[in-house]
Amino acid sequence: EVISEEYSLEYGKDVMEMHVGAVQAGERALIVDDLVATGGTLSAAIRLLERVGVHVVECACVIELPELKGRERLGEKPLFVLVS
Repeated sequence: EVISEEYSLEYGKDVMEMHVGAVQAGERALIVDDLVATGGTLSAAIRLLERVGVHVVECACVIELPELKGRERLGEKPLFVLVS
């Protein structure tokens, strides 16, 4: 059984899925991605984990494209970036 979260990309839509039971309510998570552009993937991951009661502590990525304002879609979640 999986749960899914649809999100928008700069060029279309996609769906992220997670196996039910992969994480447990009350756990803490760090989401790591290679790139944050519009923030669609990271914000979908946050929503998916929070739907099952996981507390997302922080997000991290290797590269950020700040001109696309993806950080704004993360709300109050901290974002660690190596290269901007």
